[in-house]
Amino acid sequence: MRRERNLKIKDFSGIPELPDDCIDEAMPKKQKFAVLSLNPGIDRALYLPSPMEAGSLNRAARSVTTQGSKGANVAIMLHRLGCEVEYYAFSGGEFGELCDSFLTREGIKVNSVETLCGVRMNTKVIDSECVCTELNERGGVFSPPETAALTEMFMATDADVLCLCGSIPQGVEKDVYKVFTQFAKSTGKRVVLDCDGEALKLGLEASPDIIKPNEYELENLGVSTGMFEKFSTDPEDRLREVTEACVKVAKRYGTTVICTRGAEGAVHANPKGEVIFRESMKVRLLGFSGAGDTFLSGYIAARFDKGFTEEYSLICATAAGAAKVVLEGTELPEATDIDEAIDDIIYPKNKELKEIPIEETILEGIEPWNIKKICHSKIKK
Repeated sequence: MRRERNLKIKDFSGIPELPDDCIDEAMPKKQKFAVLSLNPGIDRALYLPSPMEAGSLNRAARSVTTQGSKGANVAIMLHRLGCEVEYYAFSGGEFGELCDSFLTREGIKVNSVETLCGVRMNTKVIDSECVCTELNERGGVFSPPETAALTEMFMATDADVLCLCGSIPQGVEKDVYKVFTQFAKSTGKRVVLDCDGEALKLGLEASPDIIKPNEYELENLGVSTGMFEKFSTDPEDRLREVTEACVKVAKRYGTTVICTRGAEGAVHANPKGEVIFRESMKVRLLGFSGAGDTFLSGYIAARFDKGFTEEYSLICATAAGAAKVVLEGTELPEATDIDEAIDDIIYPKNKELKEIPIEETILEGIEPWNIKKICHSKIKK
């Protein structure tokens, strides 16, 4: 059952006593977002009361149908955080109108192109032992005229920040994100790229402003480009290697890299080689689907709408991700949920924040990197 939403949209201004140093004076505020979803769809989650048996009849106790793409999640979260946002996507077919409705009911302007093949349906089967089996359709094939129509529509946006989210469907060229990024750069727009595989590899060639791979996606990028090898399985070595990889990608492509590491937190590296670490909030995990999209939305809303610093934007992102994973399934949090989580990070009620000297960490000796801050915490006794 979906929670009743507070229809009064709030944003990060609900946090009491914002720190004096949270604002980046060089960053424009209230920038407008345009979110592109080339492979939209519907997610249908089936919950089983017992372990799933392959090849047998399995009866679901309940089902939940929601939006099913990175772009849709990002657009919804940006809107809930008080940002001005428009959504661009393919539509049509049996599920097209339903797919668009998840955004229009939030009050988001949807710009869609009707297609002959329609949008896809993805099915997740979650059994009583929390084993999730996913059945995802590829999406497409979209025709050249349909692709051209969406491209023309998207390139006409007056948004300041373009968010390119998700996989590339059949019928669309793999370098499409590179083309959009080049266009955006030529017109003074910022670009946030959230994808993986060949689409990420090609898109990076145009130097987007921000990418947000997880560890697996970052590792695949390094292996496919020859920049670095697979990461170690040793936790300390792995953190060092992930950090080195983030810095290497950030410097080579002139982009900010935010690598999400699940329960292990996040590593943030900008083109200057400055690194920020943020540990995850310790919360009960109920629903991880969409956590990365919510994390990204928290960061870019803080950075581009509020004009916060990179460090404070990463705090907002961490809080947003934590506010998501405590909700079941694909349910997305409200701005008030994220505000409360940010307040817990900045003014912890039951925690004592501790600054760990650089020489006491595994990062000793990695100069000339500028390690801005390492965030640790311990429970008060």
